[in-house]
Amino acid sequence: MRWEESFPFEGRIVWLTAEQGGRMSGPPATPAEHDYAATAHVPPWTEENGSASFVLRVADRHGWTSRAEGTWLVQQDDERFLVHPGTVIVVTEGYKVVAYFHVDTVSSDR
Repeated sequence: MRWEESFPFEGRIVWLTAEQGGRMSGPPATPAEHDYAATAHVPPWTEENGSASFVLRVADRHGWTSRAEGTWLVQQDDERFLVHPGTVIVVTEGYKVVAYFHVDTVSSDR
């Protein structure tokens, strides 16, 4: 998918290796014209009680760590999805944690 709206969260994505329990194939091979969509949550919430669809645009699509932008697919009005500078968003594929998105800045455009 290609996200056409703004990304309010900027920061750094860190993909987990297979040894860390992450993706067996490494960072997702997302085509340049698409953005990566998955589910995510903000601790202390979990994938069971605080998960929602999340979109990432990653600068280095092959790097284990990269600058990135992120957003909730649907605007969230619930405290479970509150993000501020310093928040770590846990990116999951199903119940499997595949990455951590470390938020540096949050814009109020959305």
